Amino acid sequence: MKVVSKCLVFVMILSVAALVASAQGGAPTQAQEEKAFEGALVRIDADTHMLTAKGADDKDWQFTYTDMTQVTGPEKTIQGLAGKAGAKLRISYRVVQGKNLATRIEVSADK
Repeated sequence: MKVVSKCLVFVMILSVAALVASAQGGAPTQAQEEKAFEGALVRIDADTHMLTAKGADDKDWQFTYTDMTQVTGPEKTIQGLAGKAGAKLRISYRVVQGKNLATRIEVSADK
């Protein structure tokens, strides 16, 4: 019985240690920093929740978006941007698991 109790205490200590470690360092460090992008809308794929924009470097950038992504400007929704190729955008995003996740999309009134 003493052996079982000692094993149980050992397992409980390991569980607590794992919980503490995950609470302190379990979040990926690459997702914290908010970045900004400015460019022109190329296309939106509503099926895959992907937005493609051309940056000042004439390179296509891809961003994923979610229902939580805020859209401001003349178009208030992602769906409202569909068919608005060339619209000037300022995108706030974070890199999450190697993908650019748009948190806010600001649409300029002029093209």
